[in-house]
Amino acid sequence: MQFKKQQGAAAIEFAILFPVFFLIFYAIITYGLIFAAQQTLTLAAAEGARAAVRYPSAPSGSTMTKPAQLQARLAAACATAALSTDWLSRMGTGLGSKGCSAGVSNAAGLYATSGLCGTGSASFTASNDASLVNCVTMQVNYNYAVAPLIPKLLGPLLSLPTPNLLQGKAVAQISLID
Repeated sequence: MQFKKQQGAAAIEFAILFPVFFLIFYAIITYGLIFAAQQTLTLAAAEGARAAVRYPSAPSGSTMTKPAQLQARLAAACATAALSTDWLSRMGTGLGSKGCSAGVSNAAGLYATSGLCGTGSASFTASNDASLVNCVTMQVNYNYAVAPLIPKLLGPLLSLPTPNLLQGKAVAQISLID
């Protein structure tokens, strides 16, 4: 007799505990993908800055000007960062446009800029004078609010706190007179 009264207890316990376990599983997947995307952005920025440093200098006697050398280094940095973020660009529009922009920004996309570094100040001073330029900054932003990697669970009703913007940034010192 006692057994018949407990027949539905397992189903009720499962109905109560399943949403909790599912939410934990959903959180692990969501935050794991956010962590992987953040690592990818950081790596892409570092690889982009490294590509600007490794870019071959103009041979002696070359007619390539310092501003042209700098632009070539920035283009190499952008191309390398774009390759590193390939899987994120296929996930949606979170990286913004396909091109690389000059400057730094909080908008989605790839940004490469040059400027003075080692001036003793905490701020970064952008410069178009190639004779003074000795740093390249590579920044990669992913707008997670626009293109989340995992859809929100039940829309805004039951969603986990996630960042609006994922960002990777790297600064590398370069020399245009090597």
